Amino acid sequence: VTLGVSLSPGAVKVTPGHSAQDLALARAHGLPLLSVIADDGTLCPPGGGWLQGVPRFEARSQVVAALAQQGL
Repeated sequence: VTLGVSLSPGAVKVTPGHSAQDLALARAHGLPLLSVIADDGTLCPPGGGWLQGVPRFEARSQVVAALAQQGL
């Protein structure tokens, strides 16, 4: 489902690997299909260089902590 410009907050999250609609939207707009989690469950460079090689569940905790440090 897409929203008209008047209803949009100005940003849209597109996750092509999670939804057929998002995949179609990404392809229609020529967006790159990035994988941020490697086959072994660790983060790849597109997931953030500082998280490269970190297991995905540990990375989640690190991201939450980094956001908290920023007051977010």
